[in-house]
Amino acid sequence: MICEHPVLNTGLKVLRLVHQVHAAVSRPETESESTFWSIWSPGYASRIALGREEDAAVKVGSKTRTVFGLTLGIIAGLALILLPGIMVMYTHLPNPNATDQHVMVPFTSYQELHSFILTKSCNSTEVRNLYNPTPAPVILNTNTNGLNPGGFTGTVSTIATSGTSTGSISTSATPSHSETNAQVAGVDELDTVKNDGSYIYTVTNNTVAIVLAYPVTEAKLLAHVSVNGTLQGIFVDGNRLVVVSQQYQQYPLPYTGTVQPAMGASIAVYPIFLNYPQTTSLSIFDISNHASPVLTTTLVVNGTLAGARLIGDYAYLVATQPVYCTGPIVLPVNVVDGRMVTMGIASVYHSDIADVANSFTTVVGINVTEANPTPAAKIFLIGTSSNIYVSLHQIYLTQPIWSQVEQTAVHRISIDGASISYQATGTVSGHVLNQFSMDEYNGNFRIATTGYSFNQVASTGGVASTYVQQTNLYVLDSGLHIIGRLEGLSPGEMFYAARFMGDRAYLVTFQRMDPLFVIGLQDPTQPKVLGQLNIPGVSDYLQPYDETHLIGFGKSSTNVTWENAALFQGLKLSLFDVTDPSHPIDTSDYLVGDRGSDSPALTDHKSVLFDRSLNLLVIPLTIAQAQPSTTCTWCYNPLVWQGAYVFNVTVQDGIVFRGGITHLATGQLPSWNNSGFFVTRALYIGSVLYTISNNTVKMNSLSDLTELNSVNLA
Repeated sequence: MICEHPVLNTGLKVLRLVHQVHAAVSRPETESESTFWSIWSPGYASRIALGREEDAAVKVGSKTRTVFGLTLGIIAGLALILLPGIMVMYTHLPNPNATDQHVMVPFTSYQELHSFILTKSCNSTEVRNLYNPTPAPVILNTNTNGLNPGGFTGTVSTIATSGTSTGSISTSATPSHSETNAQVAGVDELDTVKNDGSYIYTVTNNTVAIVLAYPVTEAKLLAHVSVNGTLQGIFVDGNRLVVVSQQYQQYPLPYTGTVQPAMGASIAVYPIFLNYPQTTSLSIFDISNHASPVLTTTLVVNGTLAGARLIGDYAYLVATQPVYCTGPIVLPVNVVDGRMVTMGIASVYHSDIADVANSFTTVVGINVTEANPTPAAKIFLIGTSSNIYVSLHQIYLTQPIWSQVEQTAVHRISIDGASISYQATGTVSGHVLNQFSMDEYNGNFRIATTGYSFNQVASTGGVASTYVQQTNLYVLDSGLHIIGRLEGLSPGEMFYAARFMGDRAYLVTFQRMDPLFVIGLQDPTQPKVLGQLNIPGVSDYLQPYDETHLIGFGKSSTNVTWENAALFQGLKLSLFDVTDPSHPIDTSDYLVGDRGSDSPALTDHKSVLFDRSLNLLVIPLTIAQAQPSTTCTWCYNPLVWQGAYVFNVTVQDGIVFRGGITHLATGQLPSWNNSGFFVTRALYIGSVLYTISNNTVKMNSLSDLTELNSVNLA
């Protein structure tokens, strides 16, 4: 729910400023800040998604702030300046009346939908006295112009080559090849690069380049596939290429959709632009002839892409469309090849959770191999879903709840081909870090969250407020009832990484050291800490190696001059032995670069190439190197190299560096003007290692990294 009110927005900005000034004078400023106000700021969601701060990590736990008379006076003055009745109250105190169980039900009428939005969102506690929000009637969208499938018609440019070629090859057997580094086996994730053992499909300059990749001696560019909008990623399923893109849309003026009756307003035409900022498109191409793909199906969905998966022949999209407190309420629709697929009110579900950020979240599934497919879809009126977890048969939507208590609602949606059905809703304390904070195992759902406990006590100087960041872990049954919990883990430390492996969970928090926690989940009703390892630095990503080992990738760190602060340095790889869960061991480390070094793998697991059978680990990275004359501890060092580092990883020898592959010219330093040659992905086919940048696909021998060939993607 987006409630646009200029005075309110100004007031909130001023209040945030007052809080920041007060925080600055009540305790030393640190390089990385996480305050209670940041939770309510728009930037907090992206911070949680990243799970790290580039500059430093500090203790954000036990922070006591005293509100002095001056601060109280400023706030009192603001209360007089701002609109009367602006009382946005919040607290992170536990709610004794809160329940972990909520049930979503479909609306029975458009009047019920209208009333729900008015009372639960626009007129909820958080915004009740800000102004008098009254959304206009519900509108059924019958205007295909705003979802014009022609706007997503794909175009294909073929590449002239010598001789005749159909763009397809015939082989007796497809060589072994890597796949996208996905979280769940059998659940493919949307990515910018795919391969099928013969061809590489890669997003470059907002097109999809199709490259004949194997055999390496015949490698060449075959075609470019384009669709309107901004490409988000691709899937490949046999002879189908699935391209997902986004585009901003506006309805023409005036709008001619159908207004539902009994909405308390007599209006048939809205002479305004409707609030449709974005649509998500799924375009399916037949690539039987790789040199000449053919567009077969286009699906357009209202909303911003929240996630996409491919399971078997079914692609599933999750898209969110904000509901506004002003203007008409427009139900999402799907358009398939120009055919409007409307969803009745019985397909729109809601729970009893009030949320000022309500959105229509559409879950849609479509068979990408069928001719003239009809998508299946359900709509859920919930808060914005930013993190999702998908197993073979379930989609878990997470909904941050910001009202009064810091909680996350989890909604379980069953998927089975064309069948999409709501199953259960539950809530847990705290908020989700990323998709690896969630897992499904033996019919239970496990989730790790981070949150703040908040207390206020009277003191001689005023009111003392204490915010303590902590990490929690919950186990929920199939009905999403909490059956096991471990709360208050590592108080005062930030939550950086999580990985569930069978009946264990591994969590990483950070203050000045990196505690790796081993959590036992053998008894799901009694999660418990089995052991922990404290080492310098932090792991942002945990990659399973085998059942008793995992690889950590993150940043090294060093202590700085003031208490409870740590300064990140270069990149760090670690191999953890958790054979004895009570005594985890860091058996091997490899440090890369100095302060300023970075890697997409810190925030995007799909950039990691790992193959246990080959003991192969490849990570794209940018190296910064300190100069002999460097005296600035806090400064970022100059960049000296960009490419992919190749490692051999074994239990016996640990992490062994084999070499680096760069797409930059010899002696060229990485900079913004040659970023098109920055390596972002790596894969292998047969005995060849392929590295991909925006401009180039380079081929090297897996055995000795000798360069074999390259293809220009322009």
